[in-house]
Amino acid sequence: MSIKRIPKGMSEKEYYETIVDEETFLEWYKTQDLPKYENPSVTADMVAYCFVNGKIKLLVIKRKTHPYQNKYALVGGFINKNEDAFQACIREVREEVGLDIPLEKVEQLMTVSSPGRDPRGWVITIAHLVYLPCQVMKQVNAGDDAKQVMFLDVDFKTQTFKDGERYLTAKDFSFDHYQILLESIKRIQGRLDWNPTVLHLLETPFTVYEGTELINLISPRRPIVSNNFLVKYRDFLEEVGVKRVPKKKPRKLYRLKSE
Repeated sequence: MSIKRIPKGMSEKEYYETIVDEETFLEWYKTQDLPKYENPSVTADMVAYCFVNGKIKLLVIKRKTHPYQNKYALVGGFINKNEDAFQACIREVREEVGLDIPLEKVEQLMTVSSPGRDPRGWVITIAHLVYLPCQVMKQVNAGDDAKQVMFLDVDFKTQTFKDGERYLTAKDFSFDHYQILLESIKRIQGRLDWNPTVLHLLETPFTVYEGTELINLISPRRPIVSNNFLVKYRDFLEEVGVKRVPKKKPRKLYRLKSE
């Protein structure tokens, strides 16, 4: 690209960034400046929880391919050029485990850009929290990158993960996924009082008793009784009907308010 009429004392970079029109700048940038920078790959990983029979479960896969073959991994993958990270999450869950999830049950957790976190090269991941319905345990199917799909037991009090009777450590997980899992617990517990999106784990609609059970699993060091559930979370809920229970008073039903 020829350089025209660059004022004395002005660099080529400054000239194209400040003097010419945007179209000319972009043409120059793509051929002269952009090649100077390395381009990372970007992935979307999901900490996908569900609440089943009074227990919190974590959806993971066992990798059938390198790197970290046979290690536990979060569901996730590379973001395509024509999608954002949220769309990538929804696509990856569909591809890996055969599930369709609504956008409101996906929220960004953190971005991890630590050098060397992926042996394949420079890979940045955008980790998300995903709240799955309880019926997922009957629906999942292993996809292309998954040797096996499974649900781990999660204890928010001890911040531990179990496959059957075996406690898992960081060495059992791919990449830095174990650290992401610990951060997810910290995030959910830390925002429980002011942004309890974890209630998306409940089947909609839900009762006060079901909400109390979940909250006490998430925050076992600060348990509440059912009478206090609405005191803490009424502003985040809307009443949607009643549930008839034999030989008991009807129970009011709630759901999270739409944002």
